[in-house]
Amino acid sequence: MIENIVFDLGRVLIQWDPYGYMLKNFGEPAATFLNDNLFEAREWNLLDKGELEEDLLWQMMLERFPEYAQHIEHMKENVLQILLPIEENTRLLPQLKTMGYKLYVLSNFGRRGFEHVYKAYEFFKHFDGMVISYRVKQIKPDLQIYETLIKNYNIDPSKSLFIDDKLENIRTAKDIGFKVIHLKDHTVLKDELQRVLGKKLI
Repeated sequence: MIENIVFDLGRVLIQWDPYGYMLKNFGEPAATFLNDNLFEAREWNLLDKGELEEDLLWQMMLERFPEYAQHIEHMKENVLQILLPIEENTRLLPQLKTMGYKLYVLSNFGRRGFEHVYKAYEFFKHFDGMVISYRVKQIKPDLQIYETLIKNYNIDPSKSLFIDDKLENIRTAKDIGFKVIHLKDHTVLKDELQRVLGKKLI
């Protein structure tokens, strides 16, 4: 019997596709280079973990890759604009609350990005609790951040559903007893929830 539903944010409830944005604006070579060396870099994980301030990260990248300075400056100024709600998914939240589920967030997010989306989008009011990586200095898929969620909100994994787009995050959740949805395509969230919960969503 599922009582709690735990959501990742990026690519589940919030759009996060810096590569697609850069591909459209910069072309393939620059998009691939910057995706690999900026958004998939170790430093971006440190940002999410709250161990590196964003201004410092951008400055490091400008110094490291001066040939891409114009592109890096563009992303620094515009990265928050690609964090848009996936509305067909966020509109499911009040329905799930009405059905009696407790809703939580477990997400890797840096301070600046999270503060932006939290202030900008009203769907956060539907959550009963949140564990955000930069706040707790922990990051998925490490076990510690899942344990923080469980302890802070007295969550029983065996009565909980965890939803994430990344397989490594799903594996940790599954290992400690969560039921899981590996959401490789954000457009199928409603179908997957209906399948797992056995209930109809509008």
